[in-house]
Amino acid sequence: MSIRYNTHLLFSLIFLSIACTSFLGAQQRAASEVKFKLAQSYERSGDFETAAKLYEESFSKDSANNVIFDALKRMYLQLKRYDDAIRLIEYWLQAHPNDIGLLAQLGSAYVLNSDEPKAFQLWDRAIALAPKNEVTYRIVCVAVTQSRLFDRAIELYKRGRIACSNPILFTTEIANLYSATLNYAEATREYLNLIRQNPSQLGLVQSYFSQYTVHADGLKITTQVVEDAVKSEPDNTQFHHLLAWLYMEGNNFERAYVVYKLLDEKLKAGGRELFNFAERALHEKSFAIAAKAFQDIMDLSPKFDRMVQVKFGYAYTLESANETSDTLELFGGRNPFTEISIAEFKEKYSKVIEAYERVILEFPNTEMAARSFYQIALIKQKKFFDLDDARSLLEVILDKYSKFSTIQTEAQLQLADVYLIQGSIEKSEFNYKQLSEMVHVRPALREKAQFHLAEIDYFTLKFQDALTKLSTLTSNPGSDVTNDAIGLKIFLEENLQASEEALKEFARADLLKRQLKFTEALTSYKAIMKNYSQTKVIDEALINIGDIQSQLYNFTEALSTYNDLITNYPESIFIDRTLMKMGQLYQFGIKDCAKAIEIYQQILDKYPNSIFISEARKIIRQLRGDSI
Repeated sequence: MSIRYNTHLLFSLIFLSIACTSFLGAQQRAASEVKFKLAQSYERSGDFETAAKLYEESFSKDSANNVIFDALKRMYLQLKRYDDAIRLIEYWLQAHPNDIGLLAQLGSAYVLNSDEPKAFQLWDRAIALAPKNEVTYRIVCVAVTQSRLFDRAIELYKRGRIACSNPILFTTEIANLYSATLNYAEATREYLNLIRQNPSQLGLVQSYFSQYTVHADGLKITTQVVEDAVKSEPDNTQFHHLLAWLYMEGNNFERAYVVYKLLDEKLKAGGRELFNFAERALHEKSFAIAAKAFQDIMDLSPKFDRMVQVKFGYAYTLESANETSDTLELFGGRNPFTEISIAEFKEKYSKVIEAYERVILEFPNTEMAARSFYQIALIKQKKFFDLDDARSLLEVILDKYSKFSTIQTEAQLQLADVYLIQGSIEKSEFNYKQLSEMVHVRPALREKAQFHLAEIDYFTLKFQDALTKLSTLTSNPGSDVTNDAIGLKIFLEENLQASEEALKEFARADLLKRQLKFTEALTSYKAIMKNYSQTKVIDEALINIGDIQSQLYNFTEALSTYNDLITNYPESIFIDRTLMKMGQLYQFGIKDCAKAIEIYQQILDKYPNSIFISEARKIIRQLRGDSI
């Protein structure tokens, strides 16, 4: 009986002891968790010293907790207590001696503590735990890279290639490291391995290249390496594509053209490769070489399935090549720096029109034919000032190409403009109104029509109607016409209050200018300067006088007018734009580069927030012959 009693007592004591231990452990963990959360709060607030103390107390009560270990290690490193961080990691390693990640971290801590030899020993020790495992090298090399020891990381990655018997392993990692060390040649050679592994990686490799080909030396070195690769592996067409892309990145479209012509032959592409190149060259304004590529397709691949786009592209390229830089359209869309007669313009554009007419003749019922009519109409209107012919061509599009709604609406918008210039304001208004009410019309085009309706109200002195329409347009900040609408709305509101009579005279002058009656408009603006000299329209009158003088090729007079604006109305919101116009006049009209630079420099010095700041800086560099 006593023996049984003693046995029960013993078991009871053991159970009680376990329960007490468990209870105390739970209490300790609970206390540790409270301190840990408090430490996190201090860490988030930036009080790392207090956070570290609390993490230490938490760790002393729960030293097997990986989350607390990581937090305390993080604080030691944040506070640059590298010796403490090292001791902490070494303590943890006692329980996890074969943890590769821990060894890698310990190596990084020794680097921070200025003991690279010890770090190298630890990283080698980590690799020795699983020397033929790819993951081993990834873990260690990430730590080495984070320690900014790029050359060592490259060396270890290459060791991993040998150990894992895989010569293309870690290609991206090694290439990125070479790129970080500005070793563009080796980086390029590594990236080329990606294409060798998988030709579909061409786009990815281009994106990697673009990280350093933005630098002139990076582009030059990369191009040389790829040229060598093309020579050694002439059948790798992806290398040819890459080389052509690099040539285009360097704006060397002539050399890119040679590569694409070879590619078209190698791949038996039937013009497809040349077409893609021609489109890119056209977009990049390399017109001569784009025309050559389009012509090659017509000559060498007459059965190309997109021949209509080729012939239209060829015509559009010829047209674009004829365009002189028109100074950002600062002078109202008409280039004042091409002083040639209408007869000379017709001769200049004769081949362009012939090319568009071939599209119409050979592909009469296509959208490209409609677009060809449209482009010829623009040439007739804007270059030859032949409004009757322009109107007739636009009417053909509306009459015969109804199934191509996009080009039809563009043609109707342009036709409304022709009517306005010709003085048929009611017809112009009718067409704009029709477009503004069409549901299927692109929002941007519909908003243009709505803005032009507001302009017509302004021209016909219906100022309140104009303001109502403009208020709607100014509510959409993403619209293409918002800035114009805001400008006209402010102009109307200010001048309606100041002098409605002056505003009416200004609107009449603006209509004359819009209708290209420049001499009459100039007289009207000058009359406004004389009769309404105390009103707010004066600075805008000066701007319009200068613009018309520019378009009439009276560059010296225009400069004098613009200078009067800057001198007499220094608070005008148009000063930076006026300076830009003056710079263009000196650059392209009078051809005084030194004076042009001086004017552009004023924009940089006095108007650092101007929308023209980047363009002015770029032009200054070009005129000085700087490397851009």
